[in-house]
Amino acid sequence: MRSFKLVLATCLAAVFILLAYHPVRAADPDTSVDADVLLISQYIWRGMVLNEELSLQPTMTVGHKGFSFNVWGQMDLTDFGKDECVYTDDCDSRAWQFTEVDFTLDYTHTFDKLTVGTGIIFYLYPNWDHADDTHEVYVNIAYDTILQPSLTVYYDFDEIDGWYINFGISHSFTVNPKFSIELSSSVGWGDSDYNKYMFGNDDSAMIDFNCGINTPYKITDKLVITPTLMFTSLLDSDNRDIVKDYDCCDETDNLYGGISLSYSF
Repeated sequence: MRSFKLVLATCLAAVFILLAYHPVRAADPDTSVDADVLLISQYIWRGMVLNEELSLQPTMTVGHKGFSFNVWGQMDLTDFGKDECVYTDDCDSRAWQFTEVDFTLDYTHTFDKLTVGTGIIFYLYPNWDHADDTHEVYVNIAYDTILQPSLTVYYDFDEIDGWYINFGISHSFTVNPKFSIELSSSVGWGDSDYNKYMFGNDDSAMIDFNCGINTPYKITDKLVITPTLMFTSLLDSDNRDIVKDYDCCDETDNLYGGISLSYSF
């Protein structure tokens, strides 16, 4: 099954690259191609620290008339986890290796102020023996009003067989034509199956609280640099106690940041 997923991922990546660099597609006004690379001080996902040290996270998205295909990667830049055998049984160096590659297929449509999206995410974990590849489907609903509220419901139908729900708000300020400030906050909840798989906790519970600030600056119309600062916290007391007993990645409240460079083709 793992080999099939790797073959599928390779095929999807090949299609993605062809779409990204085909000159006819790039000239199509209905088609967008965006690339981004983020240098981040920690990799934190839904409140859990997956890498306490510096990481590189490149991503690329092709969009066409509401459909989009995204490839996202997590690359460790240090030997994080080597001593604790976080990733592999042989404890090899993790520096400059991808420990996660995600593929997302999405369709989004806007009805006046209401935006609805749905899609599927393929989570692949190369160079990570202690994680199983898995898949999620999701539905996102957002409304264009004050604080831009959004609700996203995820269901992992593979390894976890559980639900994760996230509610978020955001607001942006335009300082001048080149510079803006973006504020965001979100809270997540997981059912008992999700909590059991992720933390070993049999109960459904609130998972994480997140808030952050992005300050994108347009170097050109196509090139944008964005410093970012985030705070995240695990909310459930049982989950916090479980994480505090980990050999590493045992922080339950984290302030971290990074800088990204984005280019629109």
